Amino acid sequence: MSGQPAGSAVTPASRPKPAWVDECTRTTDLARSAADLFVASMLQAISARGEFIVSLSGGSTPLAMYGQLASQTSLPWDRVRVFWGDERFVPHDHADSNFRNAKQALLDQVPVPHDRIHPWPQPAGVGEPQAELARAAEEYGRALTKLLGSEPLFDLQVLGLGGDAHSASLYPHDPALHETALTSTATPSNVLHPRLTMTPRALSNSRTVAFLVSGEHKREALAGTLAAPGADPAYPARYIAAVDKRVVLTDLDF
Repeated sequence: MSGQPAGSAVTPASRPKPAWVDECTRTTDLARSAADLFVASMLQAISARGEFIVSLSGGSTPLAMYGQLASQTSLPWDRVRVFWGDERFVPHDHADSNFRNAKQALLDQVPVPHDRIHPWPQPAGVGEPQAELARAAEEYGRALTKLLGSEPLFDLQVLGLGGDAHSASLYPHDPALHETALTSTATPSNVLHPRLTMTPRALSNSRTVAFLVSGEHKREALAGTLAAPGADPAYPARYIAAVDKRVVLTDLDF
């Protein structure tokens, strides 16, 4: 399957490509375009290296992409290994869990082996909450290095962009932007649940980084991210690089 099927509604971005990204595409069908990118990355990785290592995003934007992928059961899902770039520190069956939402929308529908799905730790309810949060971040960092080596390398990192310009759970001006470990915690004052997140170091160690951006309320955040001159703590995505390419897919006519 090619990365772009005939008839898919994709148009060039309405302004010159920003220097920060390698591809910046406006699409009228974000779910289909994102699913095409996912499948193309999967097939290329499996052909070249025997498996596809993907890190999924939370939030509502990728859910439609998961729906597109869920029907494609004949793909080599047994060669896929799944991680998450960030997570809310809630039980795995919580309605706000990124793992739960991806599991229901995609992973329960396709034959990815259970032992190749790697969610973040969930709360155990033991000890002081901030200490437990920190332990969970450290545990996921250890899991990454155990499974993928000292510098974990992903084939595809799927990310979003919030209306406040956060990406993964890297929030504007958060200390996690400067963390040197693979994982960190975030407790911004305006969110309901504490967060666990990969750091720019881990997120950037991806062959392809794809930002999926949907919704009018994200227009200003996208424009600011694209226009920022280099790393800018007001726009955390600017701290995220890629091994091969960074891609922005958006339904906004920016």
